[in-house]
Amino acid sequence: KRNVKVRKANIKKVKKAKKVLKVIRMKAKKAKKVLKVKLMKKAKKIIAKAVHMNDYIGILVGLGITIVVQSSSVTTSALTPLCGVGVIPLDKMLPMTLGANIGTTMTALIAALSSMKYGGLQIALCHLLFNLIGILIWFPVPIMRKVPLTAARTLGLYASYFRFVPAAYILTMFVALPGLLLAISAVGDASLAG
Repeated sequence: KRNVKVRKANIKKVKKAKKVLKVIRMKAKKAKKVLKVKLMKKAKKIIAKAVHMNDYIGILVGLGITIVVQSSSVTTSALTPLCGVGVIPLDKMLPMTLGANIGTTMTALIAALSSMKYGGLQIALCHLLFNLIGILIWFPVPIMRKVPLTAARTLGLYASYFRFVPAAYILTMFVALPGLLLAISAVGDASLAG
């Protein structure tokens, strides 16, 4: 009789746990819907149109939004959650992000043109040409587009399973690797100088 009571109690616990999981799933779906609504107000119209247009128009949309807000970080920060919740496919976010990278050079270019100093104009043009050359390398050929898209999908997959991956990536790519290259450059300069 005791085993029967324990089984019945366990069955009740399992049923209760299933109900709780069902409620959690429903709340998660509602939260996802609320997030979508809040993120897609005015920008939704522009971005929604750009998603269905040619990728080169997507570059122009990213460029235009970034010129208006004068920050590529704002543009990419708006696009990333939209891509994360599935509103924008990753292959449509790429051209808008590339356009944002070009748009962010415009602020420096305008400032350099207004001061008309040779050094400032030279750096602003270098920044613009660096971004344009990068786009010419990675964007026009569809096979080359797959490289950054595959890298983004892979990084996103690992980040979803291991929370330390984004921090490790940032530290490696933006601190350790540049530091290593700077050290190699300094050693090369020291050996050439004397």
